[in-house]
Amino acid sequence: MPDSFADFVEACLARRASRQPDRIALADVASGAALDGRALYARVGEVARSLPRREGGDVPLYFLPSANGLDKVVLWLGAWMAGAAVLNIDTEFLPSDVVRTLLAAARPTAVLSLGPGGADYLPLSERRSALPAGTVQVNCTSGTTGMPKLVYQSAAALRHNGEVSARLMALDEGEPCLEVRGMNWYSAQILSLMPFLLRDTQLHVAAGFSASRLTGWLADRGIRFMPMVPSMVRIMLGMADALPSLTRLSCSSSELAADIWEHAEQAWQVPLINLYGSSELGWMCGSNAACRQVGRVGFPIEGVGVELARPAGAAPDAPGRILVSSPYAALATRLVHENALRPCPAPVDTQDVGRFDASGRLTVLGRADDMILRGGVNIHPGEIERQVEGMAGVRQAVVFGVEDATYGAVVGCAFTGTPGLQANDLAIQLATRLPPAWQPVYWWKLESIPLGANGKVSRRLLRQQLTESLPPPLALRSGRRNAARPPALPCARSDARPGARGTAD
Repeated sequence: MPDSFADFVEACLARRASRQPDRIALADVASGAALDGRALYARVGEVARSLPRREGGDVPLYFLPSANGLDKVVLWLGAWMAGAAVLNIDTEFLPSDVVRTLLAAARPTAVLSLGPGGADYLPLSERRSALPAGTVQVNCTSGTTGMPKLVYQSAAALRHNGEVSARLMALDEGEPCLEVRGMNWYSAQILSLMPFLLRDTQLHVAAGFSASRLTGWLADRGIRFMPMVPSMVRIMLGMADALPSLTRLSCSSSELAADIWEHAEQAWQVPLINLYGSSELGWMCGSNAACRQVGRVGFPIEGVGVELARPAGAAPDAPGRILVSSPYAALATRLVHENALRPCPAPVDTQDVGRFDASGRLTVLGRADDMILRGGVNIHPGEIERQVEGMAGVRQAVVFGVEDATYGAVVGCAFTGTPGLQANDLAIQLATRLPPAWQPVYWWKLESIPLGANGKVSRRLLRQQLTESLPPPLALRSGRRNAARPPALPCARSDARPGARGTAD
């Protein structure tokens, strides 16, 4: 057993170099660049040796490049091998003022870039931020539910969650895996990067998700496993009848509608394994291919406590807020406008709503803070989205609340679909399926739904972008309003420029 995380990283790379010296270890699907086991070990070693030596117990914090690619992974592993911690902030997804605020809070030692003989080192801060003992990585949350915060991770948490991923996904040595989500996000790190170290998988990375290029990447590289998120599954169902070479895929970190799940397995003829995790807690629930059940995120991970907080007198099978206690939680979090680190509480309120079935499997129903409160009626957008996405011609739907002078909030729905599909057609069908209060008042038909670097849709950001052009709210409404589409949403095409974020292109 290696004495330190640095020793562990070096031992993993040395093992690969010995057992698979000439086999591709790491590759970029867009550029074609690749490193075999021997070259990867040598290149990472160059980076580690080029970094300044640690002084006493002081752990440097190195800021890594944002975009997915070979350079990022090599620098990452080299920093770890040198005994340093790494900082990941997605500078291409987050607004520049937010990035500046995060950097001011994190105070990294230096920013790294890959040079011909190792790492090029640009000092950033003389006054280093105090890291919790055992920190090897600092991430920031995506900010989909508010201002991003810094999350401090330990080596033990990374290794544990990587082992869970490798076991549930049954990942084998040398197995080709593809990661199209941003490596700045914890899910990609514990589902792709850590099994790459622990199981010597073959890791192929892309700068972002591209629906139009995905099937080509899979076929050309013989990819056998790939992580997705629900928005990617929905998009690909509208574009691909098959996913070449895949033997299974995962859908992590969010609820996945049962009908979409069933459709995906029937269309692609591969098992889809759903997982439930978060940046602060890692994996909370999951199943392997044999134990998966449509509509469930699986059983609590061994050693992780998952319970539901329900109102007094609620039935045993009633839904409740999901509370989680885990020995593999983050060491601490930090809100960017605060100086103090916050240890993760036990239990953590995930802000999600769920229900256990008789077998002990958990269903995630959605986020409590996504709830739309219309005149005292609680409306969860997930149910409306499932109804809309079940209609002919609809590819994807995103539902959110829109401020209203009379009811406090009403329902808005953005959707993508076939050219002739109209909002009125959907509204007529919904009228027979959902109560009046649940009917969308505002509709937007979009060419694509913009995704973040982690592949998720941010209801908050989408609502902010779309509702800027709403007509003035009226005291009384007699029917639906079709809001005109505002100018040019930032729906970046992942094949338009390196590092761009993908959509259904």
